[in-house]
Amino acid sequence: MHFHLPKPLHGWRAFAGEVGIIVVGVLIALAAEQVVEDWHWHQKVGIVRQSLMGELANDRGRWEIDMASARCQLRDIDQLERWAQAGASTAPPKPGDSEPPGSLLLMHSANWTLATGSETLDHFPIDEQLAFAALYDGLAHRQVDIERASELSSRIEALIPLATDAQARRDLRVALGEVAMTIGSLRANDGYMTRHFDALGVKPDRRDFAADIGTPCKP
Repeated sequence: MHFHLPKPLHGWRAFAGEVGIIVVGVLIALAAEQVVEDWHWHQKVGIVRQSLMGELANDRGRWEIDMASARCQLRDIDQLERWAQAGASTAPPKPGDSEPPGSLLLMHSANWTLATGSETLDHFPIDEQLAFAALYDGLAHRQVDIERASELSSRIEALIPLATDAQARRDLRVALGEVAMTIGSLRANDGYMTRHFDALGVKPDRRDFAADIGTPCKP
């Protein structure tokens, strides 16, 4: 039994040419689609990078204010400790920055949270992904200490008027010791944070909170 393939109407050469035209057309369409997709991701990466850098600039501004304040706060803690140890029989010393020790500015990471929930970070260069991740991880760890310092600050503020009582005075001294250790831990990480801010070229931006903070005390 013999099988015969149907011949194209205009011959095999013409048929091959038509198939070639179709294949080239498909390849051009796919290439054009890839160009459009690449442009789309390029746009998204640019927007996300700008939002992350803006958030980190704000965080660096906050961090630098916190570090400047921390130097003064440790001095204020020492004065309050001596006052409590002496029996708190006089008016309490006033903090140099008009805030109780432990009052620090919180960090922000909402833009990073949104970015990690999307596919956009996958289109960043890998070294840039790692640099952002390391810096935001550092901020997350520092945030724990900042929140702890803020809790202790509220406790210290409540205990100062009660310090004529012996038990309240002991509680005050404990809180002062804890906040001093917490602030000391933050200061110990200043070099680490500075290096990671610098690695991404982040410059401090204090515009959105500068009007809300007082004049920092001078060490």
